[in-house]
Amino acid sequence: MNNRRKFLVALGSGVLAGPMISLAQQRARISRIGVIEFGAPSESGFARTYLAALKQLGFSEPATLHVERRYAQGDATRFAELIHDLTTKKIDLVFTVGNDIAQVAKQVAPALSVVTAGSEDPVMSGLIADYRRPGGNITGVTYLSPQLAAKRLELLKEIVPGLTRVAVLWDPTHFDTYYRDMEPVARALGVSLQLFETRSTDEIDRVFAGIQKSGAEGVFVTPSRMLNLQARRIGQLALGAKLPLIAAYANFTEAGGLIAYGAVIGDLLVRAAAQTEKILKGAKAGDLPFERAATFELVINMKTARALGIKIPNSILVRADRMIE
Repeated sequence: MNNRRKFLVALGSGVLAGPMISLAQQRARISRIGVIEFGAPSESGFARTYLAALKQLGFSEPATLHVERRYAQGDATRFAELIHDLTTKKIDLVFTVGNDIAQVAKQVAPALSVVTAGSEDPVMSGLIADYRRPGGNITGVTYLSPQLAAKRLELLKEIVPGLTRVAVLWDPTHFDTYYRDMEPVARALGVSLQLFETRSTDEIDRVFAGIQKSGAEGVFVTPSRMLNLQARRIGQLALGAKLPLIAAYANFTEAGGLIAYGAVIGDLLVRAAAQTEKILKGAKAGDLPFERAATFELVINMKTARALGIKIPNSILVRADRMIE
């Protein structure tokens, strides 16, 4: 009996059926994840970068990955509804952009594995117990934005030495420690800080009018998803008001703000994808260390500097990672 005939006989008798079915099942395994974002589909840049990183790790739609996408359309009250909906889809984990979404997931679906990318301190906000061993069902990466608040203020003062009054654009619905972290440095620099609360997009124009009337000489934007999604509008308002603006993320600088200093977001999303891969391969989210930003970038809009009549010191130029002309 030749080898081909032996193979066919074995297949007919079921000798090879078990291993072949097992191999087919392995090949057919499709990981299922949910993605929740604060904004609309057109504003899902973070998720696109995260999913592109997953693709590099071998998880691509539709061959090996199924993604359930959910968008809050700017309404934070929808988080619980969206998370509950995802729990009915038999997903393996959910990826969130923002620790506040993860907080809701922790309450609504404590058994659901969560990977989050957020700006605020996850320990201080009560999301996790410890960076090294988060516990529960959550891990992720943090941008360390509040911790860099003082550094941003120092940069703005170095660029504008005569600066004495800074307007702080702040979303009070977003947990952060910016003002507390900035106050000691502001006093040492001789800078007076004035908070301008902005709870919704409808208030932004009115708030900027107030900033202009206040006599502020610069604007400091504290990150929140609502403010981040309005980066273009805020950058243009600051430019129109002839005010140097500093923020955590380069999208503000690209929109007309003067300077940005913060974590390299793409790098953090790649690391979030690596955490996701580990969970999809069997790791528990709460056993994976919650990671912190390690790479940062300084971005300067030179066109804005010229429009404002500001000469950027060489001490800043040599440290810039990117300059927008």
